[in-house]
Amino acid sequence: MTFIRVMTLIFNHVHTILFLLGCVCVVVAIGCLTSFYYGLLALGVVLILIAYLINKE
Repeated sequence: MTFIRVMTLIFNHVHTILFLLGCVCVVVAIGCLTSFYYGLLALGVVLILIAYLINKE
């Protein structure tokens, strides 16, 4: 593997991990600031968004 290919692979994994951590933080914040039911609603929206992004690629 070339250096550029390795860097692209690492960047893609880091980008994915940061995206998932951001989604988790948003869901936890909504759940803590409002109620458990709004947290579940936010979790559902995030999971639909992730499924859409995976399907798009």
